[in-house]
Amino acid sequence: MRTRSRHAAVGGIALALSVIATFLVGPTTATAATATNNPDFSANVMAPLEVSDWTQFSNQLATVEAYGVDAVTVDVWWGKVEATGDNQFNWSYYDQIFQVITSRGLDIVPIFSFHQCGGNVGDTCNIPLPSWLWSKYQGATLNGVSLDINGLKHRSEQGNFSSETVQGWATPLVQNEYQAFTQAFVARYGTTYATRMQEINVSLGPAGELRYPSYNSHDSGTGYPTRGALQAYSPLAIKSFQQWALAKYGTLAGINAAWGSSVTAITQVQPPSNAGFFFSSGDYRNTQYGKDLIDWYNKSLVDHGERMLDTVLAALGSSFPGAEIGYKIPGVHWSMTGPTPRAAEVTAGLIQTSVDMYAVNTGRGYANIVGLANRVADSGRGVILHFTCLEFNDENFAPQYSQAKTLVGWVGAEAGRQGVKIKGENALAGGITSNTGWDNVNQAFDSFPYIGMTVLRVGEVASGTGATRYAQFIQKYRPAGSSWNTLYVRGTNNNWGLGTPMVKSGDVWTATNVSFGTATNQRFKFDVRGDWTLNFGGTGLSGTAVQNGGDIAVTPGTTYTITFNEVTKAYSATPTGSQPPQGQGVTVHFAEWQSATSYSIHTWNGISGTFPMTYEGFINGRHWWKVTLANAPTSFGFTFTNSNGNWNAPDRQYANQASTIYVLPGSATIYTARP
Repeated sequence: MRTRSRHAAVGGIALALSVIATFLVGPTTATAATATNNPDFSANVMAPLEVSDWTQFSNQLATVEAYGVDAVTVDVWWGKVEATGDNQFNWSYYDQIFQVITSRGLDIVPIFSFHQCGGNVGDTCNIPLPSWLWSKYQGATLNGVSLDINGLKHRSEQGNFSSETVQGWATPLVQNEYQAFTQAFVARYGTTYATRMQEINVSLGPAGELRYPSYNSHDSGTGYPTRGALQAYSPLAIKSFQQWALAKYGTLAGINAAWGSSVTAITQVQPPSNAGFFFSSGDYRNTQYGKDLIDWYNKSLVDHGERMLDTVLAALGSSFPGAEIGYKIPGVHWSMTGPTPRAAEVTAGLIQTSVDMYAVNTGRGYANIVGLANRVADSGRGVILHFTCLEFNDENFAPQYSQAKTLVGWVGAEAGRQGVKIKGENALAGGITSNTGWDNVNQAFDSFPYIGMTVLRVGEVASGTGATRYAQFIQKYRPAGSSWNTLYVRGTNNNWGLGTPMVKSGDVWTATNVSFGTATNQRFKFDVRGDWTLNFGGTGLSGTAVQNGGDIAVTPGTTYTITFNEVTKAYSATPTGSQPPQGQGVTVHFAEWQSATSYSIHTWNGISGTFPMTYEGFINGRHWWKVTLANAPTSFGFTFTNSNGNWNAPDRQYANQASTIYVLPGSATIYTARP
């Protein structure tokens, strides 16, 4: 056990005053409005922790998609997917939620949630880690330590164990679990949603954040706005600290010389026996022992993050080629001044105290954890850092001593200094239902290099102030080449609803297979936002559209391809082929190769035209679409296209095989039973 010299506390009050004065100087301003016209700008929403009302959720998605939201983040809970047993994966919930999201024209940001749901702010469900996990590794040995039933868990200064995540010091032992989970996810969705994953976010700690569970419920009296509790007391953590100290100083004599201690065995190198005094005395930032302990604590966290990200990246391989990789660090914005400056950030593992915690070139202590992005940037994927608490004000007074707004600037500026992509989040759901919260979000984006926003949660921005302000936010920062985020064909084909979204390529929007009924007076218009506030009409099947113009008349019983150029306002409605006659025919079932809002069959040599298919469901591990071609001839050619504008290449030939046939993507084979 190390001994503390009594003079270590001298000058503590003076130093605390100088720290407070430093805070009043404020952050250095980074390049303003980096998000504006940035092609990497994204506007996302979080799904509920677990959806219970699917109708409400679908309606909320329709609302946010209409004003420009890009994607939905979804917690893919390890404890839900692999609950029944090791390598026994159940993806049924995610089959449903991914289909609902993509059917609304939104992309997906899955969070590989290797943490417990429950016990954190805003948690409304309880999904623990897989129960088999703890016993599986009981008796295993890592780094010379034999693990008991709690061997994978963090242990705090209070002696309590946390079951929310596997401790980082055990990551080398269990990283095969993260690998297997990722590989199973790829096997399930790597084809179906190959192009619909905007980003894959990896949970690196409690609440999905790269931190220690320093202010979580397993300890008492450690929540907001306290300093929290050190989580450095498990046998694996202690062994790691001992090895780190010996590697740094070479010998016990070197350790004693540096720390002013008199240890005679490496086992006497321990975390502080009185953590309260360790902080209240200022040892954590004033003594060499304290600075070394916190350096090791911070490094252990960042090393754990790198190991997990590398594991997931390797397991992903080349799947989801357009998806970047992301990780999140929390805005631990309290206990930043006051009696124990920066203490809550220290116990969470976010910062070092061996450096100048207020200097630009150290990222105000955040250089290591922000720099993790660059340590995995050679993966071939873009790496994104997410940071929370963008909606908060500074409240630099007792008891919270919060500098949330200042901290948002510090971390944003450090990301800019290191060339790391950074996106923001609100910390609490209610924070973005007020104008004050959104004013702070906008100020962060105007002053620092944040390039994207993820809102906690979708329900907060599906109506009211949250929806209004988020829509305005998106319109402000969306790239100039994408001045319109949405465009809809609304008319008698869909009861003037939002069921026919158009797809954009360059400046041209397209909707294929828009089928109108046989009744007279069939017509449509273009609606930009889905609320008629910006709409266009015209005369004839082609021409230049006019804002607030009249309905565009079409021929009853006809299917059209409809286009609209948002720059020139030129539009056209072109018939895509004659409709097959009514009566008995051939039913064609097709398994999709990529997620899309619609599929169509294109036919020739017997039936000429392109005809919309209907979604059949998730059957035999595939998403199926079908169409019945009435009075079909005994022979005709066909292939498939989707709302993404992509064709499935093989040309198939129907040769009277059966009245019901099945086709797989990429194959010309005609099956008479579902494969």
